[in-house]
Amino acid sequence: MHSDIKPIKSLGQNFLKSNDAAKSLIKLIKKGDNVIEIGPGEGIITNEILKKTSNITCIEKDTRLCNILKSRFPNISVLNMDVLDLNLEEIEYENFQVVGALPYYISKDIISKFIKGEIRPYNLSVILQKEVAQKYISSGELLNNTVKIYAREISGGEIIKKGEFYPKPKVDSKIIYIKDIYKYDKNQVLFEKFIKRNYSNPRKKLRNVNQSISWGEFEHKRAQELSFEDWVRLYKQNIKISN
Repeated sequence: MHSDIKPIKSLGQNFLKSNDAAKSLIKLIKKGDNVIEIGPGEGIITNEILKKTSNITCIEKDTRLCNILKSRFPNISVLNMDVLDLNLEEIEYENFQVVGALPYYISKDIISKFIKGEIRPYNLSVILQKEVAQKYISSGELLNNTVKIYAREISGGEIIKKGEFYPKPKVDSKIIYIKDIYKYDKNQVLFEKFIKRNYSNPRKKLRNVNQSISWGEFEHKRAQELSFEDWVRLYKQNIKISN
């Protein structure tokens, strides 16, 4: 499926070459599902999705690639735009999943858009820089704890070697799956602010980071030593105290 298109470095373009990696990325998709694909590039992932469903909307910023996609896959929707500008109210899917090999430099912004917005997919499966992916799936990391506010489960998939992309990036990549994303709740935003504030200096003991919190048994702990369940308990306790 490789064309003569020259990747644009400023867009973070690294085209996936591995069919096996594409199949692993979309393993949560079932027959007939509605799917938004981010940055389809030349369509290697799109081609695998079409084996399961034709209900696909591709979001591609590069006009050159949009023309290739429309030619190769004439029966799907291809939107020529930046995914961060996407208005999900205009996508006529009541329920949908999101998949994509994300540009490294805006991967966090894209994930935040889909799991924290008022309209959300129920699953999100993406390819990230390996080191960043590890922070999403490792207990105690800020990224892991904040995602757990918005989704029931986050897990890691296979590592994709850098040679499986064109051009070859400097680092390996990894798949992550964010499953069962919760519906919008304004309390999620307050809880996230609570956690982020107390991660402001992860090397300090929590009692020295924020003296306005009743830390109880956790006062000598550091932020990365607490589990998500610990944060839930602390948040609920301190909400009661403030009220």
